[in-house]
Amino acid sequence: MRALWNRIVFDIAYVLFKVLFAITFRFPFFVWLRIEGRRNVPRRGGLIVVANHLSLADPPVLWYAFPRHLCFMGRADIPSIPIIGPIARLAKTVPIKQRAPDRLGLKLAIETIQSGEALAIFPEGELSESGDLQPFLPGILLILRQTRAPVLPVGLIGTDKILPYGKLVPKPAFGVVTVRFGELIPAERILSLPTAEAQLAFLEEQVARLSGQKRKCETVDSSLRSE
Repeated sequence: MRALWNRIVFDIAYVLFKVLFAITFRFPFFVWLRIEGRRNVPRRGGLIVVANHLSLADPPVLWYAFPRHLCFMGRADIPSIPIIGPIARLAKTVPIKQRAPDRLGLKLAIETIQSGEALAIFPEGELSESGDLQPFLPGILLILRQTRAPVLPVGLIGTDKILPYGKLVPKPAFGVVTVRFGELIPAERILSLPTAEAQLAFLEEQVARLSGQKRKCETVDSSLRSE
């Protein structure tokens, strides 16, 4: 009975937040949200969603655009933040320590996907200050190896208009924000690549192509060639 009640509360809250976000993005933020490739999102089953990270606005924008419930991997302190914490718990956020070994966080992420949920990961591990796509951290490969779940790459474009890097207060964007879903990638296609470096580079390329960002390594290589 308790499980049924929790499910009812979750479903009602889910619909209410979708409506709230739809209103908020249009007013007061004046955002025209363009969603591309939504048909590529499988409607059920465990899924790893891999996206770039330009802004603190990325999670709500991606959550709203996603056609099914979406869990997130987020900083370990998020559930304790006032107002944001309860929303994060409702969204079934998986807390994980940043740039530190966190076996429990990885275990929860793997269990979330194996239970049939879609889990969004920002593999850069932090916001991009330069706007370039930062190198992906290897933790995503561990999750991929353990779950063998398909990967859906996503490009987020323009979210920094709502909440620029280093800012905590959103502002009116007066523009278009794009969420671009790529083609679904079977886990075996990624894991068949010969090295972990090649696997991460492949994932970076998919996200960079969708987001229109330069990869950090490309920027470094370009600067070296110009010297």
